[in-house]
Amino acid sequence: MLRFGEHPKKTDLPLHQDFKPKKKTVAEKRRLYKVGASVLAVIIILFLWLKPGSNDESSSTIQDETFINTQDSEVKIYDITADGIQDVSETGVPKESEKEALDIEYYDLIDYQGNPQSKANGDKVLLCVPLRDAEKVLPLLFRNMMNMTYYHNLIDIAFLVSDCSKGDRTMEKLTEYSIAMQQGKLLELLDGEKSALKAKGMKGSSDLYLHYLPEDYVNNVKAAYSPPYHEEYTKPFRSVQIYQKDFGQVIGQGFSDRHDVKVQGIRRKLMGRARNWLITSALKPYHSWVYWRDADIETSPGDILENLMRFSSSYDVIVPNVWRPLPTFLGDKQPYDLNSWIESEEGLKLAQTLDEDDVIVEGYAQYPTWRVHLAYIRSDEGDKDEVVELDGVGGVSILSKAKVFRQGSNFPAFTFLNHAETEAFGKLTKKMGFKIAGLPHYTIWHIYEPSEDDLLEISRLERKKRRYRND
Repeated sequence: MLRFGEHPKKTDLPLHQDFKPKKKTVAEKRRLYKVGASVLAVIIILFLWLKPGSNDESSSTIQDETFINTQDSEVKIYDITADGIQDVSETGVPKESEKEALDIEYYDLIDYQGNPQSKANGDKVLLCVPLRDAEKVLPLLFRNMMNMTYYHNLIDIAFLVSDCSKGDRTMEKLTEYSIAMQQGKLLELLDGEKSALKAKGMKGSSDLYLHYLPEDYVNNVKAAYSPPYHEEYTKPFRSVQIYQKDFGQVIGQGFSDRHDVKVQGIRRKLMGRARNWLITSALKPYHSWVYWRDADIETSPGDILENLMRFSSSYDVIVPNVWRPLPTFLGDKQPYDLNSWIESEEGLKLAQTLDEDDVIVEGYAQYPTWRVHLAYIRSDEGDKDEVVELDGVGGVSILSKAKVFRQGSNFPAFTFLNHAETEAFGKLTKKMGFKIAGLPHYTIWHIYEPSEDDLLEISRLERKKRRYRND
């Protein structure tokens, strides 16, 4: 194999080709090229300096620009401005103060890997929040974001609003809350809205479930949204981005609609498209972490980011457990997110019996996988530092090193190993060599969304109460 600049030996040429040596050697030609290039550079510099009007401060004819001269794989970078020409190459990387003048950004991605000391190191987090018909839960979302103790000036927030119903005001309220939060006025705004809502009183059976939740849970929720607040609470975040794009999602947002087994495959694939669109648009090279968060979380520890990051020496993706409260007549509480699991032999055998495009959905009798679910190995008294390795993950709360996405993992918007979206993300990420962890006893709480049957039972209980009062 010939290297650049080498001449082939005569024996390397075909027999029919007549080889005649050049009059000058390569070394001689290179010397001539360098001399010529140097003379040309001097002429250009003199021309720029001596051009009429160049010394007139009131009418500078030299615009700010960057001139890059490449010669024999050597890169020379010149900053050409009205103040003159400055060689900023040195080792090929300009000083920090010169990067802005050049309008060139340099990133060594080895510096953005994410580790347990990320908060102390000043590592930046991208918080991704997909939203759809989320107007009602936005106050919860923003209060939980403000409650994060990870330095707010290290968190970039990226919202994606998509496929909202006609008349929904998610975009309007999201914009209003975002501006108020960045101005330090959101707490006052939310408290004012809460007081106004309380003054109206509860109306309709859709809100009556609050009377039937466990008393200790209701008290915990009240405490979570009451002062005193930590010092980061009202501080603005590093940035807020709001994106709007529809993906053709027509499945309703009601509990029964979203959890119908018939629509799960279609729904998950569309959600995968939305997540991929958001991460592709918002991820920057300076992000060390990506935190995916659903809007309908009711309570979550303020230091959740720091806690999940503690396991990053051994794992690249970390998820907490997700439960939800239930009315007392249904048992007080139950596991919510069943998409975080450990693969089983039964699950693998089931996949072999399905068509290539079929999507396995956990928690449905049609798909008996017998996997170990993170949600079901939770204990109230369990060690919050206990960790288990997972194969699938749920999307309610996912902390991932940014390099996982940079190296190509995503949320498949197609059937991948008979899974889609977050569970397929788990499978794909593991196949790429990354490790996924779940914390069975570290719990965040999803809001309770009453089903139609629940609402009917609540209505029956309310009628029963009224009869007793009348008697």
